[in-house]
Amino acid sequence: MKKRLGLMVLSMVLVFALLVGCSGKDSETSTGDNNNQNEAKGELVDGTYLVKDPVSDHGNYGMAIMEVANGEISSFEYVEILATSGEEKNENNYNYAEGLAVIANLNEQFNETKDIEKVDFDAVTGATHTKENFKRIVNELMDKAAKGEKYEPVYKDGEYTATAEEASHGWLGEVKIVVKHGQIVGLDYYEYAVEDMEGKKVVFDEDNKPVTGDDGKPVTEAVQISAGERKSKDNYSYLESMEVMSKMQKLIIDNNGVENLDVDSVTGATNTRTTIIELVEKALEGAKL
Repeated sequence: MKKRLGLMVLSMVLVFALLVGCSGKDSETSTGDNNNQNEAKGELVDGTYLVKDPVSDHGNYGMAIMEVANGEISSFEYVEILATSGEEKNENNYNYAEGLAVIANLNEQFNETKDIEKVDFDAVTGATHTKENFKRIVNELMDKAAKGEKYEPVYKDGEYTATAEEASHGWLGEVKIVVKHGQIVGLDYYEYAVEDMEGKKVVFDEDNKPVTGDDGKPVTEAVQISAGERKSKDNYSYLESMEVMSKMQKLIIDNNGVENLDVDSVTGATNTRTTIIELVEKALEGAKL
């Protein structure tokens, strides 16, 4: 009798344990479904959200930042930035008035409606590429806000500079970095002559292509360089160095710094590449949050 009673109690315990386990699984599934439903409904999580496009071949890019408070968009701004100066496009640095008008109009419309589907992209003509970028970036921001993928700034806003300790072949390297919203928005690396000196430049044809000699090498001509003059294709014949400067600028802005920077795509002018990385690290020493 006691044995039978013991078996009955054990059976009841096992059944109860199974019921509790199933209930827990149902609860977990329900919670996951609720999260998915929240995303599907487009409910926004309070916080700051940012999207920054890669630097284009034209040396500019789009960036937008959005604040969400109490589940609603409280502020939004889309800008297009010049990579070298870190300045937002404006009438003083950008001569495409239609493009500026489109940016202003789209910002105004979205801040009023808070709904990309209600934005009239035909309200202002022109700047088709900007309109496409604006819509894509807004959708990316809304997706981040629905998932709660908040943005955390990496650096303190401001301008940061660093200069190489010594010149190389008469040229001294320097970098200027602009940070906004915790992001590197502008990077200008340049080298300037520390004294008057003679140099060479490559000769270009009418199509702006280097003229080559019988030996297959670019034809050069002598030039006089003044102290303080920036290195450029007008006074320097090693064009690969210029290309490396441009590529490194893009890489560092896109990567928002030099940490874990993939430089495999940048070949040639190794010393220039190394100097840029070292100076950027030096300039940003006091900028990290």
